[in-house]
Amino acid sequence: MTSPITAEARAFVRNRATEVMEYTCRITRRSLPEGYDEDTLVYTPDGLAEVIYEGVCRLWEVSGAATVVVGDTDIYQQTTQLSIPWDTTALIMRYDEVEILTAPTDSQEVGKRYEIQTVAKAGELRATRRFEVTGVM
Repeated sequence: MTSPITAEARAFVRNRATEVMEYTCRITRRSLPEGYDEDTLVYTPDGLAEVIYEGVCRLWEVSGAATVVVGDTDIYQQTTQLSIPWDTTALIMRYDEVEILTAPTDSQEVGKRYEIQTVAKAGELRATRRFEVTGVM
């Protein structure tokens, strides 16, 4: 069975969705694990990061923070959605890190970091690559 949705309709929807992406972001993946190297006696807090994607994106409305208690400390965590253009060739995976580089409509978002939690899939007319992300405040 062929899809009732034409290639022109898909292209139109995807172009319109990309036009509203006002932010730019960088998505990276850690290539070395975080931790202590017993051979060199060096602790690497971040490891090395590989840039998976850098370009336009859309950060959806950020929800109010939820509180998570870790030990005696309250951690505030926000969850939202992030979209990047459909035609990107980057393979985004869970735990990849997102950094907001520019945000013309909300300067408070610049420099914030989020972690990819889920990758949305399926649907005949998916307009963007969409991900659920969390950020720690």
